[in-house]
Amino acid sequence: MMIQPRGRLLDVWSSLLRCSLDDHGWNNPGRDGSNAISDAEQLVCLLYPAFKIPGLEFSAPDATEPDVQEALSPLGDWTGAPRALARIVEGYLATYSTADGVPVFPAGDRLRAQDEGSVPSLEQAGLETVEAYSMSVTLSLSGLAFVRSFAKHVRGAELGTALRATEETLDRRLTRAMHGLLESFAVDVFREDSAMGDTLLRTLNQSRESPAVLADRLRAVLRPVRAGLRGLPLSASSARLLADESLLFQCGWAWGPVRSAEDDRPPRAADPVPSLHFTVVAMDGIVDFFSRQTLLLGLLGPEQQALAHALRLRWELTQSYWSALARFGGARWPLEDMPWRTARTEESEYATLQVASIVVHNLMRQHGVDGVAPVDDLTPLADVLEELAARGGITRRPSARGGVVEIHEPGETLPLPGSERHGPALTWRVSDYAPMLLKRMLQAAALTQDLRQRDRLLSLAGEITDHLWRRRLTGGPAAGLWDAPGAVYALSRPAPAAPSWHLTERVVEVLVVAATTVSSPPARSAQLFEIAGELLREADHLFAQELMSRPVAGSAAETVLIRIEATLRRARDVVDSRPGVAVALAGEALRELDGLALARARAAREG
Repeated sequence: MMIQPRGRLLDVWSSLLRCSLDDHGWNNPGRDGSNAISDAEQLVCLLYPAFKIPGLEFSAPDATEPDVQEALSPLGDWTGAPRALARIVEGYLATYSTADGVPVFPAGDRLRAQDEGSVPSLEQAGLETVEAYSMSVTLSLSGLAFVRSFAKHVRGAELGTALRATEETLDRRLTRAMHGLLESFAVDVFREDSAMGDTLLRTLNQSRESPAVLADRLRAVLRPVRAGLRGLPLSASSARLLADESLLFQCGWAWGPVRSAEDDRPPRAADPVPSLHFTVVAMDGIVDFFSRQTLLLGLLGPEQQALAHALRLRWELTQSYWSALARFGGARWPLEDMPWRTARTEESEYATLQVASIVVHNLMRQHGVDGVAPVDDLTPLADVLEELAARGGITRRPSARGGVVEIHEPGETLPLPGSERHGPALTWRVSDYAPMLLKRMLQAAALTQDLRQRDRLLSLAGEITDHLWRRRLTGGPAAGLWDAPGAVYALSRPAPAAPSWHLTERVVEVLVVAATTVSSPPARSAQLFEIAGELLREADHLFAQELMSRPVAGSAAETVLIRIEATLRRARDVVDSRPGVAVALAGEALRELDGLALARARAAREG
């Protein structure tokens, strides 16, 4: 793992603070303007790494590492930096709350009219999205961890009171974001012979079966997911349709709170249609509820724990659904037949990457205890990720006619069905193809024990890292942040001067994943464990034989035996967690034992 996440994160912090602080204080110079999402992404770049990575915390002034303090020095000294950041968080919360303290999540300039001649209405500018909820989950959890820790190290009554108020506001925002994610979950039911049914069956049909036979097999595979969905509090129409097992369905997150027959007022504007992009965004936020840091710090209250349980159930059902589709059928996965064709939108490399992301989530959930996934699951996934890197013009020269560059700039444009009820039809733009692909490669590499497969994925990850680092801005206050795709691809547009917090935050997420992977214990190899056991057994036996020779007290032989005993004791201590180290230690003990045996044999010949 040569990404060097710690140093690169500190570089990002330095660049971020250089462009975000001016004579008037904290500001958002990002290219998407100031809104609940972009402002949160800017803050998450600072708070999230400190939340997830030991050694990057700055909430305890006396324990802050010197290089961390140097990166944060534009905010102040050891005590001034956390004080300043607490005030910035407080300012964000005040901006995105109503006068009576209710959290709001307006997407603002992130919403674009489908017709270039139109602009979103005032009502639409306040629409809330899954991306806003998910980013607020990350911001709230990391902010709560920071504020609670910092409050333990302050003495002033005024600052302590302000921190408690900030904590309460973060807690309210977290609860509201969790409700928003629940309200945005959608189940879409359709007929087998509909356009959606036809697209789905053609996507899954890898062996040229008849549609009827394929549909029957699909219903059987999805029966447990259907049963789980029927246990959820769905709308009356969705529950009725889902009970009809002749119908097909899909599940996941819509782009925002789903409208119903009873309530279609803002923010409940989204049609009840799952979107792959917003489903992956929701999943990436939900997984933080079950992270080690969230659990150890006790960040969730009783109501939030109940909401997290409800979200986890939907998270698991959605993973099971899309993973079943991705791996449906025989030897060849439908996911390998790129690009993926969705039920309501055109085929897309982005859609392939999003389905692959859900498969990675599913493998991490299934194999989270031992951290190792079967080769049969990871090999096709690795093939897909490698091909996506090539098709995305990262590891292969992009075709001028293939529209590859558009994946990165300006990105893929997604429709927001239902938004047209409150003004012009709106769209959403996503351009995080490269960092998302890198994140999934690192997560997949952490799940395999196969050295060749791991090296293959990490080699590709290195290429994507180089690609992303070449896309940093090189001039102006935002130098060192993202995104300047023109540095890699031939673009007619001039290089932007303003940073994209959307892409910068996604790169920070990747660096956090890399740091977490480096910090976690290596996956235990069963083969190395067996070899270590055999070596230790032989070393123990030879050591016992040497003890029978009764070396003279204080002699060189006794000193060597004491050292060998300590080495073997250390090897037994680490054999379960680090069998490779145990093999090396056992080998060292065996060499010394062989040296003693050789010395004794020579002495016998000379005597």
